[in-house]
Amino acid sequence: MVRKRGLIHKVKHLLKKAGMPKYLHHFGPKMYKLWQHVFALFFKADCNLSYRRANQILSELGFKVASKSTLQRYSAKLKLPFWRKIFDFTVESASSIFAIDGTGLEKTNASKHYIKRIDGEYKFSKGFHFSIAVDEKGKIQNFRLRKNYEHDAKDIKLLIRAARNKPKIVIMDKGYDAEWIHEFLEFQGIQSIAPVRSNAKRGFFRKKLMKNFPKELYGKRNMAESIIHAFKQKFGSSVSSRNIASARSEVYCKAIFHNIFLRIFQVLGQTHLFSNVYKEKNIVSEK
Repeated sequence: MVRKRGLIHKVKHLLKKAGMPKYLHHFGPKMYKLWQHVFALFFKADCNLSYRRANQILSELGFKVASKSTLQRYSAKLKLPFWRKIFDFTVESASSIFAIDGTGLEKTNASKHYIKRIDGEYKFSKGFHFSIAVDEKGKIQNFRLRKNYEHDAKDIKLLIRAARNKPKIVIMDKGYDAEWIHEFLEFQGIQSIAPVRSNAKRGFFRKKLMKNFPKELYGKRNMAESIIHAFKQKFGSSVSSRNIASARSEVYCKAIFHNIFLRIFQVLGQTHLFSNVYKEKNIVSEK
């Protein structure tokens, strides 16, 4: 109960900081305030619950919460600019090095064994596509959720342009090796680091990178992989929402939670443990 009360204060603080209204709509009966809907959505995302289960648990704990269908409606109604404004307040600072990577988030949390037992069809990589940019401190600086699974390189421009903080160095894996990516980052004043394919013969920026490839800096690429792994371990590898608007609301709640609690760890002096994990992994990758 104490944790949920603390969550209410965090939600109210973020909404107040973002200058959000008391009620989302101007007309009709005002039974619930905006923070009550957002709190329920945060609680659902934090505990990785369904809308029905989140409504049931909050009601049993004595919280005033909207019905399951109302929460679903508000999840789709709260558009990208709303979540983006709140998310930006969790990334007020950043290091100069970003790592970018992509992964998939399934549209169902059913196991492969269950799908096999019911003679269902397992659709590999048919879920949402999740691209992420993280800094050295482990904070999610920007991300994009696509309705369909796409190539990771398609999100590079948005991840950089829409980020509140601009990096000096961007580290990526070999999947991002393309001349247009290196050229785009160069004109943004950003050094791009991505292994060049062995059969690459063209490209001014790719040849330049091949001659002086910074192996020590590239060892930090697993920052993105570590955060993706931690994100899935904490919140699961699937999204309960099928609608892209609701799915974005759910993933934004999770990303905001990640940054908020990472900030708490920094205040408590636990980031040294986090950085040590990176150092150990970098040593292994360099060997």
